[in-house]
Amino acid sequence: MKRPVLVLALLATAACASSSDDGESATQDLSSLKTYWADAKKLDLSDLTRVAAGFATGALNDQLTANVGPLSAGLQFETPSVFAPRAEPSHILPTGAQIKALDTIVSGLAAQFGETELGTQVNKARLAHLENGADDYFVESAFTVKAGLDFPWSFPASGLGEGATTTLGFSANGALTSRIIMASRSDGLEAMVKAPLVALKGMRGFVYPRSIDDIRALKPGEMFALRGQGNLGANFGVGAPVFVADPLGPLGYSIVASAGVAGVVSGQIDVQLVRLPGDEVVIDLGVTKGKGVSFHAGLRDAWGIKGLCDDGIACLRPVQLAGKTIGLDRLVEKAIEKQLNKYLTFDVSASAGTSSSRVSLSRFRIHLDRGDGLENAKAVEQLLKFDLRLAQALYNRDLAVAQPAITADFDAVRVATTSTRNFGFEVLGMNVYHRAIVDRDGTFTLQTPDGAKSILFDHLRKDEGWFQRKHVYARTGVAAETIDAQNRDAYESQAHLFMETVSADDHVDNDFVQDNVDALVRGLAGDAVVDLMDRYGNEIERTLWKRCPVDESSNPPSWREDCNVKLLDDASFLKLRSDGLAAVDAKLGGRTPDARDLVRQAAELRFKMQSVGVLSSQQTGGPEMSFATNVHLDDAALDALTSRSKDDYAASLRAFVGMVSSPRRDVRSAKDRDYFRKAVENRSPGAVDRMAAQFEAGAKAYRAILAAEKGLPRILSGKAYVQSPVGIRFTVGRDEASTIESVVLRSTSHERALAAVGLFDGILDAAGGLDAGLDPEHATLYPLLPLVPAASLEVAMNVTAKVESSFFNPRKRFQKVGLSNLGATAKGSDVATIGAGMFDIKTIAAASP
Repeated sequence: MKRPVLVLALLATAACASSSDDGESATQDLSSLKTYWADAKKLDLSDLTRVAAGFATGALNDQLTANVGPLSAGLQFETPSVFAPRAEPSHILPTGAQIKALDTIVSGLAAQFGETELGTQVNKARLAHLENGADDYFVESAFTVKAGLDFPWSFPASGLGEGATTTLGFSANGALTSRIIMASRSDGLEAMVKAPLVALKGMRGFVYPRSIDDIRALKPGEMFALRGQGNLGANFGVGAPVFVADPLGPLGYSIVASAGVAGVVSGQIDVQLVRLPGDEVVIDLGVTKGKGVSFHAGLRDAWGIKGLCDDGIACLRPVQLAGKTIGLDRLVEKAIEKQLNKYLTFDVSASAGTSSSRVSLSRFRIHLDRGDGLENAKAVEQLLKFDLRLAQALYNRDLAVAQPAITADFDAVRVATTSTRNFGFEVLGMNVYHRAIVDRDGTFTLQTPDGAKSILFDHLRKDEGWFQRKHVYARTGVAAETIDAQNRDAYESQAHLFMETVSADDHVDNDFVQDNVDALVRGLAGDAVVDLMDRYGNEIERTLWKRCPVDESSNPPSWREDCNVKLLDDASFLKLRSDGLAAVDAKLGGRTPDARDLVRQAAELRFKMQSVGVLSSQQTGGPEMSFATNVHLDDAALDALTSRSKDDYAASLRAFVGMVSSPRRDVRSAKDRDYFRKAVENRSPGAVDRMAAQFEAGAKAYRAILAAEKGLPRILSGKAYVQSPVGIRFTVGRDEASTIESVVLRSTSHERALAAVGLFDGILDAAGGLDAGLDPEHATLYPLLPLVPAASLEVAMNVTAKVESSFFNPRKRFQKVGLSNLGATAKGSDVATIGAGMFDIKTIAAASP
């Protein structure tokens, strides 16, 4: 079983060309979905294979290793880092620096990022290379060229605009930063440290590879990277199914089409190449402070885009949407432009103490011994000069091939990995991981996923209150798409919903706590446990007021706390509480230990609160308390929830209303709660029905998107496609320009996460008309819990209590009963989580675009 993935939307790539029945369980009829799909296997790539971008030249390598000249004078080196299998002292390194341990990095990466994360793979290959005795050390060296930069790392490229030629690669006369990792024997280490470029060229004949044969000659783990100001060209969105929704149509999508948009990105671009064992090479391309400068939808077959469908008409054709004729080309073009520019400017801080505005635009894995060697060489040559199109086309052309020569882990539309963003330009290096894994104090608080993943959020928090009472709620929709780079079919698309309610009162009454406890326990353990808490807890409360009655003869009515304090020592009174806890405990068999613990703590809290008196005429006698509930619904939980009917939801809501509206002393059986529930419905006419209608609408919206996502094998039967679909939505504006400008592109997992958020928000809006005691967010959250299998629920309860007495407010009874802070979390056995790597989840939520 794959490691489950925890806490917005992202995309990763996987290839799919097989059929499946996964979509059969979805509820949407997809027969009306129009399909415009072009088969990339039929694309002629001769225009791209004729392009001569070139590798590095011998002249460039000579300039880098010359002892004199403007280029040599402009070289500025960082202090090199040296790595061995295990740490060791060295007299060779300056300032007494130690040789660092690769084994520590590898074990730390495996523990924190997973075995399949690229950083783990690369450094494991380096460790294996050294342990096999082929070499003794790896040296990581970085330098910047600020003067005399007259060698070309660019070329003129066609097909990226309307008949224009675009220069891709680094701008002339700009600073160039480079990072090189090379293996060395012991006898060559000193030369590598003192003059790495000269030593490297002397050892293997080149610094930067001059041909595909030079790349083959690199040792496992060796790499080079280049960064500077310039332009990168690519075809965005190719191979991924693009769903288009009609804003006036049904809840799902109207069209699915293949697409490709030629684009140019400008900024601090970088390319990193690392050699892996066997014939594998990884090339990662990224940008810092980038922006998209041109986008053109492909309407014909050329330059790596299969633009024509089988009927000879452009797949991105004019269509009828929202009662108007709208060009799919302009919709897709604008959607990808907006998505890419938003992605390029997305910046977050990392909990490891670092941050990076660098984003990976694409990552390719090339197997040099597979496929057509000349095609592979051309693709690598062009990638190194920042033209991604041939590599992208070969990947899409060979989606159905069992062992293709080129695969793409992700691209900028099917976003990138969290760890890639975090480690920036050093993502394929070693020293950045040493700082994060070895030097950093503390441990990672979040687990990262296997494979490629990025996480985006739709987060909302509202804080309201009056006088002494306050209530806060937050809800966050989260989506994730994951690919295991070692298994192209191991694709996961997930939507998650996080919900939080917090209520606080400076002088709480008992019902405040009991309502939260009952609603939470009902979701985790069912009505039978709530019935038991009523049976014992309500008897505790009745006994309290019988033994310590209010003196109604005084004005105002009075009550003696010392009677309550004395009662808390009474054996028969204490036995009611212990018997109640034992009865609750007996009902919890089969649940996880943490679920049993949470329910026990909640039941004990309720019994304690019912053991102490708070008068409605003396609200200041209650303690200051807050009650927070956190709920996480993962992909399976949302599937189960949205599969429930309107009647299922209405029944759960009515049960909730009956619980929280009932004076506990008047409830002697479950039937008694029905009386108070009817009273609420009578004074809140239509509220339950409106909330149930919102649940039904939200569930249908969610399942319509799920149907399209799961139904892809049936929709595109026999066709090859990248298994990370995206959806396009827009609103009808006053004219075509405003309509096109409103377009948004999101992954279908993100669409589902937003639909889950919409379900919550819709119910919350309707809950404002329900007069049931707790706040609208409670009436929104709690009735959802019983509709989800306990194994798929993750909930947390956190209670704070301040029970200090004051002159006017004696609170000895609360101290005597043992009222204090408590917290518990229960995670169902089937709950999946999304790991965010070294990112701080709250920081990402706050920074989400």
